[in-house]
Amino acid sequence: MDLEKLDNVVNELEHNSKQLKGFTAVYSEISTLQSNISRNLELIEENNKSLNSVSDVIKKKTEENTEQLKVANDFLEQKIGEIYKDNKSFQKELDATLITRLDKHKSDIQIEIRNEGTQIQRAFETTLNSNFSTMEGKIKERFELQSKKLKTLKILVVVLMAIGISLGIGLYLK
Repeated sequence: MDLEKLDNVVNELEHNSKQLKGFTAVYSEISTLQSNISRNLELIEENNKSLNSVSDVIKKKTEENTEQLKVANDFLEQKIGEIYKDNKSFQKELDATLITRLDKHKSDIQIEIRNEGTQIQRAFETTLNSNFSTMEGKIKERFELQSKKLKTLKILVVVLMAIGISLGIGLYLK
């Protein structure tokens, strides 16, 4: 029986040894997994640090870009305001210039119209005077002609009266 017990103990030891080998393999696998997990954890922490630094850089750049955008917007608003003021000023100057030019041209046109009116009036007066002179000459001619005819008629009437009186006296005396 001692041999049997010993045999059982040896079998049990072999069995325990096999189990211990299995546990050792599992323990070795767990140790490998633990080392892999540790390495992955380190990589995650490293990547997390990198991600945090990249995030900080992005945040910083975003803030810088936001500030630059604000400065650019303020600059653009200022320039647009200046352009608007310049445009208003230019428009006022242009309006004033146009009004001045229009007034000058209006004045020039009025002067031209007056000059043309005066020239037309002079031409009309000259033509009228010329026509009156021509008419006056013709009227004088006709008046002189009629005056001559009247003188002739007066003389003829006087002669006829003298003849009539002489005939009347001659008939009366006879």
